[in-house]
Amino acid sequence: MKIEDIEKRMSEIKEEIEKPDADLEALSKEVDNLTEERNKLNEQAELRKKVAAGSIGTVKKNLEEMGDARGKKMNEAEERANQFVQTGRMETRAVLSTGKIVKPTKAANEVNGLADVASGIVDDVNAISLTGNGAWTAAYKKTNTAAADVVDGSTVAGTGATYDYVTINPAEWGVLDEVSNQVKKLTSVDYQMNVENSAVSALRDTASAKIIAAVLASSLVEKKYSVKLDEKYIRQIVLGFRAITGKGNVSLYLTQADLATLGAVRGTAEKKPVYEITFDAGTTTSGTIQDGGMSVRFRVIDGLTDGTQLFGQPGAIDMPMWDNYTIATDEGGDYFKRNMIGVRGLQTANADLVALHGMQIISQSAQA
Repeated sequence: MKIEDIEKRMSEIKEEIEKPDADLEALSKEVDNLTEERNKLNEQAELRKKVAAGSIGTVKKNLEEMGDARGKKMNEAEERANQFVQTGRMETRAVLSTGKIVKPTKAANEVNGLADVASGIVDDVNAISLTGNGAWTAAYKKTNTAAADVVDGSTVAGTGATYDYVTINPAEWGVLDEVSNQVKKLTSVDYQMNVENSAVSALRDTASAKIIAAVLASSLVEKKYSVKLDEKYIRQIVLGFRAITGKGNVSLYLTQADLATLGAVRGTAEKKPVYEITFDAGTTTSGTIQDGGMSVRFRVIDGLTDGTQLFGQPGAIDMPMWDNYTIATDEGGDYFKRNMIGVRGLQTANADLVALHGMQIISQSAQA
């Protein structure tokens, strides 16, 4: 029975008591039972109120702790994306513990991009995270220590190692791009990642160009001429390079056309491909080239010209970065008229070769 049913029956009993033939004893017992039932229902109702009040309080407390009035817990990526959408500005890592300009993870609903740009050399060099101002100075060994026979009564003729220095000054890189205003209809995370991907990809391309230009112009690079892209190429460059301790693995950097030339090299007898080219998963711009038991890592680089390759230890290239990269958007002015969003990315960094003969320029042409 409900409370209202009990109250209705109690009213009826009051009228029945007044009748001459009323069974007072039976009605008295019924009143006792109804009273007991009403008390139980009232107690249950009070208990429900207390539980409900406690539950609501707990929910409110959780909402306050989560900082979301809708009760939806936002992860770090969503919070960062929403902040970017609201402010149109973002500052994020350029080189932290890993020493790399990190390419953003692709969003689920992404804007269709271009084919992979071969800028992976930025992931191979010795990237250094700096703060504040000032140039980066790196010492390198010019000559090794040389011992000599000792003759009593004569000055010891042995000589110590000689050193020199490479100074890398900060340079600011920038990119100004634009995307359709339609990307704002994506989720906050997808929108933020697409904008960031556009700017960071361009900054990585610039970093690659800076690195290539620095190595090509360096006085520390070793130059090799008249090296043919034939069946002896890989063995010749690997056996002709002396690795520097502590500078990491060796890599080959070349153009797409030169990679195709190596892939077309055939043996003189069996006419089978000499080189086994294996690409890294998900790309055709990096992998390994194997010649029998000899294998070397390679990357396709757009900044090189056909007929010229770089080979050596990219760890001998320093790339100091003086701050994080920053990305900002602008929807006003001319962008507003054309329903576009302007995207600007900035990075302060530079690069240079800092070890004598840490890299080689391999050329198919003869020395001029």
